[in-house]
Amino acid sequence: MSLHNESFPSVLCVVTFATFNCTPSPMTHVERALLMGTFTIAVAMTITGNMLTISSILYFRQLQTRTNVLALSLALADLLVGLLVMPFASTRTAYGCWFYGRTFCKVHTWFDYTLCTSSILNLMCISFERYVAICDPLRYARRVTGATLAAMLVLCWSGVVAYGLTYLLEWNITGIEDSVQRTTCPDNCPVFMNVQFALTNTLCAYVTPMLLMLAAYAKVYAMARAQARKISIAMLQTRAADAAVRSRWSAMKREHSATKTLGIIMGAFVIFWVPFFVVAASEPLLGYASDPLVWEVANWFTYINSTMNPILFAAFNRSFRNAFYLIVSGNILRGSYRGTDLFSFNDPVK
Repeated sequence: MSLHNESFPSVLCVVTFATFNCTPSPMTHVERALLMGTFTIAVAMTITGNMLTISSILYFRQLQTRTNVLALSLALADLLVGLLVMPFASTRTAYGCWFYGRTFCKVHTWFDYTLCTSSILNLMCISFERYVAICDPLRYARRVTGATLAAMLVLCWSGVVAYGLTYLLEWNITGIEDSVQRTTCPDNCPVFMNVQFALTNTLCAYVTPMLLMLAAYAKVYAMARAQARKISIAMLQTRAADAAVRSRWSAMKREHSATKTLGIIMGAFVIFWVPFFVVAASEPLLGYASDPLVWEVANWFTYINSTMNPILFAAFNRSFRNAFYLIVSGNILRGSYRGTDLFSFNDPVK
């Protein structure tokens, strides 16, 4: 973030790390090494997990569904968090200093907010798709069309323009320039938001999507349970369940498995993002006096959410779990598995 006044009387700015003007971290070399090791593992897991998700959707025909168009977009956003955001943020956290220039500080913040918000909006759109699939299946094909998916993808990635203009032109600090200059050093690369931007961002990028997701999944959960009871009764009443009932039961299990997985991912999102949006919304009201450590912890909670999403896919969705296994084991290099029924797949040597 570009600051125009070189006087910073309220904070201790030290010219350190070979000419960088920042407030260095008080950590010892051992503590910093352990922290960087932890961050490296998190970055590697984020990149690997989301690459597995993307590869699975692109390779296996069974995963190439309308639901997974949005899951693919979510994984792409999370992958880019691991590639473009987390590595640079890790050094800032460990050293308390930004080594990559003030222009790239603004670009990094742009990437950070764009990609993390894209993850949130992808989850919101997925919740809508699941709502239609479970609660209005007869009209699913008419409501969730290619044009609908395209519009949702545009919405999910709209932050590219919105955050780009905001951070590159420094609209986020309009009216609070004095507070920014008074409370930070030029090479710390902090993120400041004036009251208007902080409240708008919290409302549009977190509160509204969260409320819509909760409402959608509450309805989906109730409808899914009702459907399961009806089909269970039908199967019990038919001693030898006919092919139509068995087919409906199998299809419903797949839909509910996908819905359950995405519901768990949504729950993880709420948990991991609460600290950040509480800090972001309250910071302007507290006079920008929050401890930098509070911001770092809140930021890393949001990054770890991108690490957790593919883990949750593998843990709670059988199709994705089997797809990951086939890729990691190298089986797809020894034969064609594109048309494999991943939901029912059972490798005898597994």
